Amino acid sequence: MKKTLFLLVACLILSYAGTLSALAQEATTKEAPAAPEKAKMATVKPETLAGTLQTVVVDKKLLVVASSAGIPYDFNVTGATKIMVGGNKAKLADLAGATGKSVSIKFLPEKKAGNIAQSVEVQ
Repeated sequence: MKKTLFLLVACLILSYAGTLSALAQEATTKEAPAAPEKAKMATVKPETLAGTLQTVVVDKKLLVVASSAGIPYDFNVTGATKIMVGGNKAKLADLAGATGKSVSIKFLPEKKAGNIAQSVEVQ
């Protein structure tokens, strides 16, 4: 009787340990849902702002554009930003002489990185 009871308890302990091991292995093999984060970033749509070019900071790759209401907005310029002045392709440094002129800027509003300029067109 003692041997049977001991054998029964040992089987229960081993099956319990096996269940815990399987659950632990299942918990470690699950991956974090990375796809929804990528989907969020893909849903950011470009916006356009028309206003007046106020400031160009070439070394920080920064533009400040005042909206028609006079509110200043900062924009980060990247290597992919297309810059046009008077219909001609230009560089960021070329915009320093265009302060005070009308500008249209297409940008991606990013919470962490700030507003990323996709294209800048000075009339």
